[in-house]
Amino acid sequence: MNLEEALYFFRKNKNLKQKDILTHTSVYSKIETGKKILRFSELTDILERFSIPLDEFSEYLEDSMEQKKYRRLFKQCGNDPTDNLSKRELLNYYNQLTFSKEMHLREMANFIGIKILFSNFWKEVSPVSQEELNQIYELLMEKEYFFQYDYAVLSNTIFLFNNKQIKHLAKKALPVKDIEVRNVETTEFIKNMINNLITTLLRKKEYKESHYYLRLASTKEGNLKFDYKLVIQYLDNLTSYLITGDDSYKENIYDYIHLLTKLGEQNFAKSIEREVCSILSESKDVPIFIQADL
Repeated sequence: MNLEEALYFFRKNKNLKQKDILTHTSVYSKIETGKKILRFSELTDILERFSIPLDEFSEYLEDSMEQKKYRRLFKQCGNDPTDNLSKRELLNYYNQLTFSKEMHLREMANFIGIKILFSNFWKEVSPVSQEELNQIYELLMEKEYFFQYDYAVLSNTIFLFNNKQIKHLAKKALPVKDIEVRNVETTEFIKNMINNLITTLLRKKEYKESHYYLRLASTKEGNLKFDYKLVIQYLDNLTSYLITGDDSYKENIYDYIHLLTKLGEQNFAKSIEREVCSILSESKDVPIFIQADL
């Protein structure tokens, strides 16, 4: 749906007349038919009448619905890369994208996510090129504030950069500005970025760097969401175990994995367990978290 269609959809489903939304019916009519530019203050007033929060309303907009379709396809293909029907559909979307610094960040995040995961399975998808990586680095380094898809792109590429670039990007991304007001999707990308950053450093045995960025990631501890705190605590225990060899830290890691399993997050728990085993065994098989199933 576009904005006007979404307004009409909610009004009809709330059994409201145009005059119930705004006193001047002709003004609202022009808004709903796209004949009047809608100011943000007007939109918030209308949503107040609908008793619908802005983030829920935005889920019905065209871009959001398209992204949901992409994420569903991505998840289906990730669970079964041999599913030819889903594969063809995802490849059709992928082939419509042309990489450049000027492309929409959402599309860049999707494009890179497909390359990172499916270049391992499908000959039709090539790995991220050095030129693409260079452009991503330049793009992110130009930013003063990271939004949702900045973190999505960084999450999917942080482990591909050299040590110097990783330090520059990590200092840009951490501490996360306004972490306490970020929405669920953005927080998931942030968690994945931190996870991929820290595990990359641990594989390089950069333990002090790992501790440093974990401290930056938890500077507003009192305001952080519970699941975010759990991820930070897990990574802190993993780092501490690698430094000290103290089995109590390892027990904490597996307590976290068991908790995820009890909460019904079996796939995530298995991913964490594979990651831990890979790092402790110094395996070259590097599992990377890519958020695309929200």
